Amino acid sequence: MIEKVRIWLQGKKAYLTAAIGAIGAIVAFADGQIDAVALCGALWAAAQTAFIRAGIANEVRKTQ
Repeated sequence: MIEKVRIWLQGKKAYLTAAIGAIGAIVAFADGQIDAVALCGALWAAAQTAFIRAGIANEVRKTQ
């Protein structure tokens, strides 16, 4: 069972982390804990996580 989960998570961990970070930022903004500037910063950081992961995957594919 755990092996199936590990296989399913391959290549998805960074994207899941980015999504959880974005959701957390949106919830914090909706609750009034952060302002719009902090929300934009958090969403940008989450997007960068996904972009960097995609870039690494593309470069690895090119070298193989």
